[in-house]
Amino acid sequence: MWRLFIRPEKKQPKRHVPTKEEQEEIWFRYFYETHPRLELKEWARRLRVFRFCRANADQTGDRDRLMAAFRVSSREELLEICDHLGITLQSLPEIDAASAAADRFRIQEYPNLKQPGHLKLFNLPAHVWVRPGKLVITISDADKPFDVTPRTVKAVETFETKLGFLTDRAVDPPLNDKHCFCPKYYPEYFA
Repeated sequence: MWRLFIRPEKKQPKRHVPTKEEQEEIWFRYFYETHPRLELKEWARRLRVFRFCRANADQTGDRDRLMAAFRVSSREELLEICDHLGITLQSLPEIDAASAAADRFRIQEYPNLKQPGHLKLFNLPAHVWVRPGKLVITISDADKPFDVTPRTVKAVETFETKLGFLTDRAVDPPLNDKHCFCPKYYPEYFA
């Protein structure tokens, strides 16, 4: 006769669940880890359109960056904005809707146009991507691509002077979460 032996379950150690205050403290330690509050406040004062966005620690390969987004409501507006920035959008051959939806390098709203991707904007390495209703520009340091340095901020300040009419089309915040250092999430630094 077989005997069935059941091991008693091991007790799991109690796990500490951080309180809301502890979670906020952990977040603020992470957010200000690479750039102190005074430096970010100075950047906020100097930059009008671009916002500092902290890397998302949960995403592999994410990086600190300066981001700006501009409203785009039509194909003509997109072409006008790209022309102003010196971006040439490549045309792609027409394909069926299902294939176009699966091709992530096509602009969703205009499937016969290719996403701009990585390029140089006014001699700055940038990543430009068209999302529904907006064009997003991401800039990091040329030598340290996972960081934003004072040199990057100075270069973006110069870049902002060339934006012209695009300043009125800016979407603030460009990244709508607490990783974006903007008036919506950090109003005390923009007063």
